[in-house]
Amino acid sequence: MKHARQLRPVKKPRRWSEKYVITFEKEIILSLFCIRKLIEANKVSSKSRNYRARIFRCCPTGKKITNLNHWDIHDLYDLDAEHPVSKSITFIANQAIHSCTLFAYRTVDRNWGGIYVCSDFERDKTIYRVPIDELINIFRLVAKDYPTSMSYEWDDSLEDYKISTD
Repeated sequence: MKHARQLRPVKKPRRWSEKYVITFEKEIILSLFCIRKLIEANKVSSKSRNYRARIFRCCPTGKKITNLNHWDIHDLYDLDAEHPVSKSITFIANQAIHSCTLFAYRTVDRNWGGIYVCSDFERDKTIYRVPIDELINIFRLVAKDYPTSMSYEWDDSLEDYKISTD
């Protein structure tokens, strides 16, 4: 919940600095890692597990994306031609955790606007823009989510139990 509050727009945002941006990006990655771990450990209900976030994807421009240029998203992706998509929290978390590119952006009023992110696996296919409002929704949802029931069912193909929460 603390992270969600810190992301909200304010009247006088802090001045931009490299350290401030890096700290913001680290907090996003760590928060999403914690959320993915909670989902995988069945510490949240199906409400969080099944939540579909509205994010946006941008196609590559055709230029080769490498470890030396992946940060140049304006040149590598068509950011003006976004397409809305619906993705799970786990998918978004995986993009950040395994990111080839994670780029925080700010709005004209200097508040955080969100992140552009793509994993190594996705980098040649698309980059995703996750608006700050959607990140706040995800953080709030998971912070307030506690399962009230849990069921276990043996799965022969997994040779383990499938665990479900409400």
